[in-house]
Amino acid sequence: MATTIGPIRQDPEVHEVKYVSRREGAEILDRQAKKYLGMSGDEFVRRYRAGEIEDADRSDVIRVAMLIPLSER
Repeated sequence: MATTIGPIRQDPEVHEVKYVSRREGAEILDRQAKKYLGMSGDEFVRRYRAGEIEDADRSDVIRVAMLIPLSER
């Protein structure tokens, strides 16, 4: 028995995807690291990778860590 999928509806709450350059990604990372953790983006990346961030599973740390790939493409 096959299942039929109806027409795709667009949700009015869905926003467009914005692509950012590596430089823009680094700026976003830096801004958020300062806002949430009180340190630069470069310092955060260094300390995060070295395992020097206490309670690395906190939401503010995870929020900033998810931005690391934006600065590395």
